[in-house]
Amino acid sequence: MAQDAFLIIEDQKSMALLLQRELAFLTDLPIYICHSLAEATALLNTNVNFSVCLSDLNLPDAAQGEAIDLLLSKHITTIVVTASYNDEIRQALFKRKVADYVLKDGLSSIRYAVQTAYTIHQNSQRQVWLLSSGSKSSSKLLGMLRIHHFQVSLYESGHELLNALKKNSPDLILLDVSEDFSNSEFYTFVNQIRSQYSQNQLPMMSCAPSENIPAAIKLMKYGVNDFYNTSFTAEEFHIRVNQNIQQAESFLEIERISQTDALTGIFNRGHFFNAGTVRFEQLKSSQKYFFTVMADIDHFKLVNDNHGHQKGDDAIVYTAQQIQHTFADHLVARFGGEEFCILGEVEDASEIEALCETLRATIEKGSLTTTGVPFTISLGLTYSGKDLEEAVSKADKALYRAKESGRNQVSTGF
Repeated sequence: MAQDAFLIIEDQKSMALLLQRELAFLTDLPIYICHSLAEATALLNTNVNFSVCLSDLNLPDAAQGEAIDLLLSKHITTIVVTASYNDEIRQALFKRKVADYVLKDGLSSIRYAVQTAYTIHQNSQRQVWLLSSGSKSSSKLLGMLRIHHFQVSLYESGHELLNALKKNSPDLILLDVSEDFSNSEFYTFVNQIRSQYSQNQLPMMSCAPSENIPAAIKLMKYGVNDFYNTSFTAEEFHIRVNQNIQQAESFLEIERISQTDALTGIFNRGHFFNAGTVRFEQLKSSQKYFFTVMADIDHFKLVNDNHGHQKGDDAIVYTAQQIQHTFADHLVARFGGEEFCILGEVEDASEIEALCETLRATIEKGSLTTTGVPFTISLGLTYSGKDLEEAVSKADKALYRAKESGRNQVSTGF
C-alpha cells in the first residue's frame, strides 16, 4: 500500500512554505506543494495517496474554486484555506463536504488549519461508536465522521454496544437520542458505561434537541461529557468531537506516564500495587493460584562502580526487557534501583519455575553481548500470601535466600 501524503495547493509561495513548515513540525509524511490548478491536476494523476489537502479557494488559473471541485471529485479530504471570508460560499462548501473552512488571517489560524489536517489523518486510527435508533440525524453524523476519517461503528441498541465493549473500546461514544429522550434505558446505559470507564477514559456525547436541553443536562449528570444541539453545524460538531477525544487522550497519556518507569518503560512500583491488589483479590476470590517473583541484579553496585552509571542503566533496561518478554502475560514492574517484581496466575508451578530459570539463564548468557557488561540476576518465588504485600514479602525473603546461597539462582519459598 502506498504511503499517505499531504498536499498543499497555494499560489503564494511564502504561504505555501509556511503551511509546509508548520505541517512538517507534526508529521514525517511527504508534503507536496502545487501553486496552480494545472500542477495539482498533473500531480493527482500520479499514484500518490493523498490523505488530506490544504487548498486555497482561488488560484490564478482557477478563480472560481475549481481546485476544490477537482479535489472533491478525487475524494480527497479538503480543508479550504482562504484569505477572504464569505459566509455564503462557506455554507455551500460545507454542503459539498469539505472538512473545514479556515480564514488565513494570522499564524494562529494557519496552525489551526495545519493541526486539523494532521488530526484528520490521525483519525483513521480512532474509533467512534454511534448509538442510534435510526433518527434523521444519524446519516448526517455518519457522513461527517467519515469525512474526518474516523472509523465509525453504528449500533442500534445499548445491549449490542455493551457487548462490543467487552472486546474493545472506542475513542468516543455518540448517543443520538434526539427523538427518544423519554427512554430511561439511555440513563441505565450511561450508568453501565461509567461503571467500567470514567469520563476521562472514555468520553461520551449526546445529541439534544432545543426543547430537551434539561434532559441533556440530566444525561451529563449521569456521566455524558458533552452534548450538541440537533441544529448543529459541521464546524461545531467537529470541534466538540475533537476536544473530547483530545482531552481523553491527554488524560490517558498522563495516566500512562504516572504508571510507567521512565527508564525501562515497564510499570512502576505504585502501579504494581494499585493494579496488583485488584488482580490479587480477583485471583483469590476465584480460588485461582497465583505466584509472585522478586528479581534483583547481582552485585549491581559493582556494575556502576566499575563501568559507570550509563552501563548500570543499560543493565537495568536489558533486565527489564527480558523480564517483560519472559513474563509477557503477567504483571511486571520495576520496584526501584535494580529490583523487579512479577505477579501472575499459575496453573502449573513447574512452568513458572521453568520461566524463572529461563530468565536467569538468558541474562547470564546475553548480558555481556547486549550491554557490554557481564552480570547475573537472582530470583525469589512464592505461591502464598494472604494479601499482595505479604506475597511480595515472601518473594523478597526467597530472593534473600538466593543471594545468601551464592546468587545467580532461583529460590522458591512457600
